[in-house]
Amino acid sequence: MIDQLWAGWRRSFIESSDQERKSTGCVLCSLGAEPDSVDSDFVLLRAEYNYVVLNAYPYSPGHMMVVPFGHCGDIEEIAAQALAENMLLMKKSVSVLREVYNPDGFNLGANLGKAGGAAFDDHVHFHVVPRWIGDTNFMTATASMRVIPESLESTFTRLISHFG
Repeated sequence: MIDQLWAGWRRSFIESSDQERKSTGCVLCSLGAEPDSVDSDFVLLRAEYNYVVLNAYPYSPGHMMVVPFGHCGDIEEIAAQALAENMLLMKKSVSVLREVYNPDGFNLGANLGKAGGAAFDDHVHFHVVPRWIGDTNFMTATASMRVIPESLESTFTRLISHFG
C-alpha cells in the first residue's frame, strides 16, 4: 500500500517553466512592492532596504527569507547598507524562531545562480531555516519529499506578532 501526501499548492509552481515565471515579472519584487502592507503574501516585516517573508515552499515550519527590495542577481552589486540591514534582519529572524519554535539549529544562507540551487537566480535573497535534530527523516531519504506539519497560514499567525 502506498500512502499519499497532498501538496496541491505546489502544482502551479511545478507546472510553470522558468520562462513563464520570468515573463510574469519577478515574484520577489512583486512581494516587496506594497510598502504599506505587512501581512499580504506572508510578509512579516518591511524595513528600509529589505523585507522578511515566509518561504512559500518551506523546508521546515518557519522557513523564511530576507529579501532586498532592489532587483539584483549578484550579491556583489548589493549596497553595503542593504547587506548590513539584511544581516540584522536575519539575526532578528533567528531570535523570533528560537522563541516561537525552539529549534535545535539553523541554516542561514543564499543560493547564488542556477548552479548554486537558486530558484530565483535573478533576485538575491537569503534563507533562514530552523532545523531540529532528526528533521530529515525517511521521507526525505526514500521518497524525495518533505512533510511540513503546519500550513503557511498557521506559521504566519504564530510569527507575525513577534515582528511588530
